[in-house]
Amino acid sequence: MSPTTLKTRLMTAAAAIAVTAPIATASTAFAAGFALKEQSVSGQGTSYAGVTAGGNGDASAMFYNPATMGLVTGIEAVQTATGVIVKSKVDGASATRARRLGGTAISGNASPGDIAQDALVPAGYFVYSIDDDLKVGLSANGPWGLVTDYGDNWIGRYHGIRSDLRTYNFAPSVSYRINPMIIIGGGVQIQYAKAKLSQASDFGASRLGRPGSLDVKSDVTGDDWGWGFTLGALIEPVKGTRVGLAYRSAVKHKLTGNISFTGLPAPLAGALPGQSANADLTTPDIASIGLYHEVTDRWAVMADVQWTNWSRFRELRINIANPALSSSTDEHWKDSWYYALGTSYKVTDKLTLRGGVAFDKGTVDVDYRTPRIPEQNRYWLSVGAGYQVTDGLRVDAAYSHVFIPKTSVALTDDLTGPEAGRGNLNVDYKSSIDLIGLQAKFTF
Repeated sequence: MSPTTLKTRLMTAAAAIAVTAPIATASTAFAAGFALKEQSVSGQGTSYAGVTAGGNGDASAMFYNPATMGLVTGIEAVQTATGVIVKSKVDGASATRARRLGGTAISGNASPGDIAQDALVPAGYFVYSIDDDLKVGLSANGPWGLVTDYGDNWIGRYHGIRSDLRTYNFAPSVSYRINPMIIIGGGVQIQYAKAKLSQASDFGASRLGRPGSLDVKSDVTGDDWGWGFTLGALIEPVKGTRVGLAYRSAVKHKLTGNISFTGLPAPLAGALPGQSANADLTTPDIASIGLYHEVTDRWAVMADVQWTNWSRFRELRINIANPALSSSTDEHWKDSWYYALGTSYKVTDKLTLRGGVAFDKGTVDVDYRTPRIPEQNRYWLSVGAGYQVTDGLRVDAAYSHVFIPKTSVALTDDLTGPEAGRGNLNVDYKSSIDLIGLQAKFTF
């Protein structure tokens, strides 16, 4: 086999691995809001500080800013995999019916344990240099995802049992160096989303006049394709100092599927047949700025600030073919900010060490926090290392611990509004996240 043929096959294999990675494993994790930041292991080592300015030094920065492809020389493929170990344990829970329904305790499991699920989050990137100034690339990611599961018999089942959102995002992108100082870039997001939401309804209270005598469980599933775009710029006013600016647009989905019901006695089963259902989902748009500065030829410092437009998420509404069965939950999320500081040090020409801290602002006040997404502020502490194994292979590893303050859900049912009849619910959570990432970069 000739060297040219071998090189072509290696490039093809690396590109295939990079762009099919998210298909292999579901992208689900318990992250800030329902965002998954785990898209770059080299970036994770600095808590993603500097990634908008390409401070992590490889093609995985294109997820955060497509203009960073302009820093790639030749052909590059990057494959990442991050293990997300999530703990979100119910520390205390109580539930009662509305006062006008007697205020009695809702029976069931008050200690469902860890309601989050661990996950493996992969991502893949491929960049091809048409010439020194023009680059084209393709990334494959799972940027949004969440799974929480309390079990069918938990005491808050009328507010939610299982929430499962998975996304798969493919982004063909291009960058162009306008002059030695400025690179611009852009891409198209092609995104698939699917979701499943489960909860119970107190059929005994609403239809039979006997609260708690009969529960009916509903399962809603749906999926959709949507699209959006990314834009970015990279400015290097002096050698070794870069500023990155980036914008990732919202993606609108209309998740279309069906709803099914379980728990009704056979004589009543016909009262709630399975039928079509849909729900609107809009992933938020994101704007970010990143800084990267080389203090010496071995030591660099970096920072990132990211704004996420979570205020788009005002309610979770499920529309059923029979309008009387449609439901909604008030969310009232707020825009959030992510601040990160990091540093890297080249111990040798082959070995680089990284470290970083970050603060991820929560999106919702306790008045509107629900058990589906009991999210809170997050504090990041990360370390990482990269090693140049051969001229064409670099391996990166990173570890992060995400500290989460004690979180509470406190919902009141006065039998008014869209959530009437779900009961009063108070839950405390103890949560934390550990991230272990491994990445390989292939250059040709």
